[in-house]
Amino acid sequence: MGKPFVVLLAAATLLSACRQENGAGDDTVDSGVLPDGPDGVGCTALSPRSVAPEAFVGPDGMEAKMGALIDSAQHTLDIQMYLWTVTSLANKVVAAKNRGVAIRIILDPDEAGNNNVEPIFNSGGVNWKNSSTLYTFSHAKYLIIDGQTAVIMSMNFNVDAFRAGSGERNYGIVDRDAEDVSDLQAIFEQDWAMANGQPVMPANLTCTRLVVSPTNSKARLLAHINSAQSTLDVELMYISEDSVRMAIGAAKSRGVTVRAILEDPQDESIPYLKGLGIPVRIADTFYLHSKLIIADQVAFVGSENMSFTSLTKNREVGALVFEPSAFAPIKAQFDKDWTTGTTPAP
Repeated sequence: MGKPFVVLLAAATLLSACRQENGAGDDTVDSGVLPDGPDGVGCTALSPRSVAPEAFVGPDGMEAKMGALIDSAQHTLDIQMYLWTVTSLANKVVAAKNRGVAIRIILDPDEAGNNNVEPIFNSGGVNWKNSSTLYTFSHAKYLIIDGQTAVIMSMNFNVDAFRAGSGERNYGIVDRDAEDVSDLQAIFEQDWAMANGQPVMPANLTCTRLVVSPTNSKARLLAHINSAQSTLDVELMYISEDSVRMAIGAAKSRGVTVRAILEDPQDESIPYLKGLGIPVRIADTFYLHSKLIIADQVAFVGSENMSFTSLTKNREVGALVFEPSAFAPIKAQFDKDWTTGTTPAP
């Protein structure tokens, strides 16, 4: 959705970020110049799209769905993925390359699981790079197919994400809005140049619907939470960022009905939430990997975890889903997960 805008930033001015060795993707505090253009909050994340996105929920059927999306590429396929261990999808990428599709892949260099697919890409002649270490983690999970379709999600390409029934809970969208796809393409082009050690030309995100770290995630997600007037439902791996916890608490204080589903019964945010009278449940039949925030009739889906690092230091991508056809299955899954969740011990 960007307008013509060029900011040249010499690579010499970029300071490498500190990165955790354990590949957790979160909660490392670092310093350094961050590469995106202006603050990215100039346009509303709720501007109407030209076409409603398609929402999907994992884990059931996700390996087949992702495989079909890769198979649909006819000309170009750009992928940024934090963790990729599933070799069947790597083989589909090689098959796409062999039928003439131009492939580019960015992986996180500190995620050891990517060693499962890098040899496949190398032997298949697939063009892939490790992300720049300027980001604490390259934690985004998205695909761009033929410059016309964007897939934005919380799901990595790992075995647990695709294990039916007891695998990971994830949410995502297939987005064919031209402006969203163009903005995501600009992000990829910036990160691809950085991965190749080229001078940085920041993506112009002064006018975008996307929720992007390190550019606008914290501001937009706090605004999203603060927008809740009736209900606020969150389904999150954890909540370690104080400002997010406080915003959820403030929603409860102003009369919003709040529900929280978390992964860990020992999550540090549970005493705070329960102390405010917010009901909390723990995911029971699946591993909760989602980063879902539903404020009234608008859902956030994407790669951002609720940590300082994820919101301000990583590369992350998400979006708000407000179209009824896409919102409905997301809300229905949350309600089901709430019903099956368990109450943490006092």
